[in-house]
Amino acid sequence: MAFLSQLGDLWQRRPNLVHWTAVGAVALVALVLVAGTQGRARSAAAAWGTPVRVLAASSPLAIGTSVEGNVDLVEIPAHLVPAGALTSTLDVGEVTRTVPRGGLLTELDVDPTSGVSPGRRGIGIGVSPHAPEVRPGTAVELMLFADIDPFQPADASVAAERVRAHVLAAAAERWLVEIEPTDLESVARASATGVIVPVVLSAHR
Repeated sequence: MAFLSQLGDLWQRRPNLVHWTAVGAVALVALVLVAGTQGRARSAAAAWGTPVRVLAASSPLAIGTSVEGNVDLVEIPAHLVPAGALTSTLDVGEVTRTVPRGGLLTELDVDPTSGVSPGRRGIGIGVSPHAPEVRPGTAVELMLFADIDPFQPADASVAAERVRAHVLAAAAERWLVEIEPTDLESVARASATGVIVPVVLSAHR
């Protein structure tokens, strides 16, 4: 009790000294704790690598979905970034394989050959607004009319080149199809300079 009484007397006689000494001690302890926490956080961040901004799907992306407007830029530790991760939507078109929501996009997700059967080639083509509705896997025959005005009826004497294909993805006036490598030049030429008329052969492969 005598000890407590002495402390009470000391507090009453030197209130400012005792008070600020206690405050300083508490502040010092808090500073040490904060510094230790920050040090551990920096060590943990260094172990994962510097954050990198990459594209992540903001919703599930089906084959043929445009990347633009459907992705977010997110920061991911460098250690977790997959090879070929995309960092910008510039010059990136449609995905060629499905990407789940939150999935990080890579070059393979927009590579026309990634969703294509071995030995075949993928190509995007323009189709008429009146083209039949199709789903991925639909077998079609592409009637190719090259070097003609797409806004004028084709001359009846012009014979169409016919190419078999399978639909990988279909959107308004734009399809992604797979074809034989030998047909690639003809399909690309017709898509660029003329008209492609698709005819549905079967619903599935």
